[in-house]
Amino acid sequence: MTLTEAAFWTKRFGVIALVAGFIFILVLMLLFTSRETTLPPEYLTANFACTEKKDDFLKHKLEIPGLQINPDSEMIFELQTDTGKVDSLPNIVNVYRYTNLGQIINSQGEAKILSKKLGFDPERFVRQGTTAYVWADNSTQRSLIVRARDLNFTMKTDFEKIRRLRRDIDLPTEREAPSIATNALRSLGILDQAYTEVQPTIHLIDINPDGSFSQAESLITAELIRVDFLRKVPMISIATNLEGAQLMVDSLTRKNLSYELGSSIVNDQRVEVYNFSTLLTYQYPVKTNISVYIGPKDDSTKILPNIYQIEYNTWSIESESCGTYELISPSLALQKIQEGEGSIVYLNSSGDEVRDYTPVSVNKFRVDNIYITYFEGTAEQQYLQPVYMVEGQAELKGGERADFFIYYPAINYGIVQDKIELPPAPVKEKGLLSF
Repeated sequence: MTLTEAAFWTKRFGVIALVAGFIFILVLMLLFTSRETTLPPEYLTANFACTEKKDDFLKHKLEIPGLQINPDSEMIFELQTDTGKVDSLPNIVNVYRYTNLGQIINSQGEAKILSKKLGFDPERFVRQGTTAYVWADNSTQRSLIVRARDLNFTMKTDFEKIRRLRRDIDLPTEREAPSIATNALRSLGILDQAYTEVQPTIHLIDINPDGSFSQAESLITAELIRVDFLRKVPMISIATNLEGAQLMVDSLTRKNLSYELGSSIVNDQRVEVYNFSTLLTYQYPVKTNISVYIGPKDDSTKILPNIYQIEYNTWSIESESCGTYELISPSLALQKIQEGEGSIVYLNSSGDEVRDYTPVSVNKFRVDNIYITYFEGTAEQQYLQPVYMVEGQAELKGGERADFFIYYPAINYGIVQDKIELPPAPVKEKGLLSF
């Protein structure tokens, strides 16, 4: 072979190798791009599996009560939220079913057991119609109301007694209060494990002359510490044994979603899952449905001597989702809110997150963020459903600024269908290598 021929074939093979390399890289890019955007079937197409028929689900559309603002208010909205963040929110998520709803058969017996654990004489109660059982103990100055339907309850202590004890006795520290509250609920047997997985929030409480509460400036001046219990639920769950599970997870984490490892029952076997979770939120966003009020230790009270009030108003949720449902887009939710269809659930200009709301006049709402959360109201719900929670600052008529939260139901009720049977996601074969 001459030098000219060698140079010709060297150049030719170089071009072929370059083209082959380009094709190989392109194939890899297509392969990984397609796999990165793939999710389990139920998150690509909603399965609407919480009910066999769509009408049975649509009976339970979320209706969220809202705060009233003064009639001279203007529903003008200015969007300052990051468009990229809004667009990165998932569009199909889990829905959960509540369990053990309806009238409890032996509610009176169960209520008496609860009352005894709280230090009341179980036999000394009166009925409040057919809806509740009421206890009062003059020696401890405590009262207890237990709902007959679901055993949700409120225990209170006379506020004058709290003030009297507080004059001479210090409160526990803010570090100690969550442990005291947790142990109290555990002693009653009513603390779901899920509420121990998220750090409770605390608020320092002043008792006003009329017995209402406001936020204290410091632990030194506070008369109570309110401990609120939080929980999370998975929006999206990806079993670790699915083909391409890690690629699915990587794709979601690039959208600013974070996960925790958990476990789930799949085909009668427990498997690890990646849970992309969000918090439950409530009618009043800075207060939950389980609140425990901690105060000075009362040595004259043998049972729960640091506990002065408990507000327990929640229901059990199935551990696994009952189905997946498609959401309206965040931009449509924002549009509906701009049209006045959202529920204003928090509007506060004083910084006092405890004091009762007083209607105000609003000039403008400035939207800073939008999130997906799950809404548990104060009334019984059949399903735990997602909502968009919009956060920002409002400009009031007097020139003050007020923090606000607005909720809007996230499920696209207009496209809900009868239950869809989807093919299961392929599972990795044991012993074989896969991406």
